[in-house]
Amino acid sequence: MKLNKLLALLLALVMVFSFAACGGNDSPAPSNSGDGVSDGGNESQNSEGRVLNVHITAALESIDPAFTSAGDDFEVIGQMVEGLFRADASGAAVPGIAESCDKSGDGMTWTFHLRESYWSNGAKVTADDFVYAWQRCLTIPAQYASLFETAGIKNASKILAGEADVSELGVYAADESTLVVEFDVPCAFFDTLMFFPVFYPVNREFAEKCGDLYGSAPEYYLSNGPFELVSYSPAATSFSMVKNEGYYAADDVELAGLNYKVILDSQQAYMAYQRGELDVCILSSELADLLRSDPEFMSVKSGYLWYMSPNVSAGGAMANVNVRKAIGMAFDKNAICDNILKNGSIPANFCVPVDLATGPDGKDYRESSGLNYCEYNVEEAQKCWAEGLKELGVDSVELTLIFDDEESIKLVAEFIKAQVEENLPGLTLNLQSYPKKERSDRMKQHNYDIGLCRWGPDYADPLTYFDLWTDGYTHNYGSWHSDEYMAILNDIKSIEYAVDPEARWELFKKAEQIIADEAVILPVYQNCNAELVKSDVSGIEFHSVGLNRVFRNVKIG
Repeated sequence: MKLNKLLALLLALVMVFSFAACGGNDSPAPSNSGDGVSDGGNESQNSEGRVLNVHITAALESIDPAFTSAGDDFEVIGQMVEGLFRADASGAAVPGIAESCDKSGDGMTWTFHLRESYWSNGAKVTADDFVYAWQRCLTIPAQYASLFETAGIKNASKILAGEADVSELGVYAADESTLVVEFDVPCAFFDTLMFFPVFYPVNREFAEKCGDLYGSAPEYYLSNGPFELVSYSPAATSFSMVKNEGYYAADDVELAGLNYKVILDSQQAYMAYQRGELDVCILSSELADLLRSDPEFMSVKSGYLWYMSPNVSAGGAMANVNVRKAIGMAFDKNAICDNILKNGSIPANFCVPVDLATGPDGKDYRESSGLNYCEYNVEEAQKCWAEGLKELGVDSVELTLIFDDEESIKLVAEFIKAQVEENLPGLTLNLQSYPKKERSDRMKQHNYDIGLCRWGPDYADPLTYFDLWTDGYTHNYGSWHSDEYMAILNDIKSIEYAVDPEARWELFKKAEQIIADEAVILPVYQNCNAELVKSDVSGIEFHSVGLNRVFRNVKIG
């Protein structure tokens, strides 16, 4: 498509370069600026405050929450769009676009009363924006459409199963400023789900005019949050936002804007930080080890669990539980954390990370569970390996491990290869790296042997992990199935256990035991991020659930 010449000229003046929008729609882009609301022009860029320059390590897949499952994408979306609730500095849910909420006594109906807030084109944010966005996610369906089922929203399960029309989803606008959500099953953590981007609003009129171009460039995107987009194209190596002067809490936002820079090579990123081109820089393991005494160094625990996912559906070696267990026990996770990552990451012998959720017993789930599996044990690994080869009727196995083309992940993969080949005679583990999106796509298509990947929690409940291995879930990469496991998960989501938290917690432990016994995933480590942050920057909020980093309250100087 050819961009409107006048719009191109305006964008060129603002951003020093123009964007060519892609797609087959020849109609002009819908207006994303309106009276009294900043359009991302010079006035907003020259307002008081400074721009924060932020480093990320991979190009974005999409800024449309219906078309991505990447943590970096969600972080970026969360700077621009706000949902019913947002997370405060401690990670607790606080009112966002919803000024208040009434809950029925049985928890089956939540009524949200929206504050007066506006999109960056001047249109009012309404209850219908949420209705449209949620129905759109189920219609596409979004990669995270299953979260509507997880939330227990009325008829979400039937819609996803093709047994009900999307119009029957339990959400409706009682009036312009009142959103009503009805449930099949009460959801105790529903408020924390609401600051996850798949539940964010989308302006119906604007999105329908954009069509397939929605989210492809600044002129095809609206913000109702702290910042609005002024430069972006798919797979861009840099993109920018300015303060959204129409944001309801704009007075609380001191930054003039955000500049994101995609730099894959950590040494280049560090050099950019040294030159003053970055204020926030993610460090590789080598740099983290060298710079940990730097006063601007910080190690931030995240909820991301890195693990190897065997493709059980492919048959052969990966369908054999003894082979899976052998590989999971044949490499030293402590060495990976201490000698390769060096950023505070901890060895993982579990499928639900530390500090995710506190149970009814007042303990962290990991402490309450106490279960460990796939611990490094060469002797036990070799016993399982010998038994697995015998069951397969072979004396050697050749597999390929796929992983993202990031520096630290490559080092981890190389270490795993060296150790498992040394400790499991007859195993050849080939290595193949891909850009993150391609690796993810291959695993979703079940076109792989073993994949090294990660999962970050969407909400503060163990279900955010256990749902991964259920039938039909997008990220059940290996298509593993267990009737017993599915029965337990269905019980966890039932009304009976929704109102009995102690019994629900015990079901989680039973589910985890099945994952361990079957070696459904081979855990590697729980991630910590080593970052440098300029000494004059304060107020960055780091979260292990939902959005990785939030810059709404950042101050410089």
